[in-house]
Amino acid sequence: MRARLKARQGFSLIESLAAFAILTLVLAQLLAGVSGGARNEARADFLLRATRQGASQLDSLGIDGPTPFGETHGRYADGLYWSLVVTQGKTVNGPGGTPVATSYQARLTIQRPTGYGERFILSTVKVKAIQPQAQQPQLQPQAP
Repeated sequence: MRARLKARQGFSLIESLAAFAILTLVLAQLLAGVSGGARNEARADFLLRATRQGASQLDSLGIDGPTPFGETHGRYADGLYWSLVVTQGKTVNGPGGTPVATSYQARLTIQRPTGYGERFILSTVKVKAIQPQAQQPQLQPQAP
């Protein structure tokens, strides 16, 4: 009888369950690694797009038109939401107390539309020269 048990080939139920448990653990770790890589790639893509669009928006601030003091909101063409807060800074006076330059601070917050709360914040301080006012020629009264 003992000779017949030793001649039997195959795996027992315990050996099969142990092999499946090990395989499950390995596959779970592999899946976690792959999904973590995908999340990191998506975050890197968001940061790249936010950096490019935000830097472009801050660079053109005050050049395209008047400086938009206060808070403004919007959405880029690719779906990212932005919020811009511009506050007045200090004014630099020149000789004679005439203002020669003014500054303002801009804080741009960019976030994804997915609702995960992921944000990217850019901030800058800009100094703008004040153009001297052209003086109007004054009319002199003419003597008769």
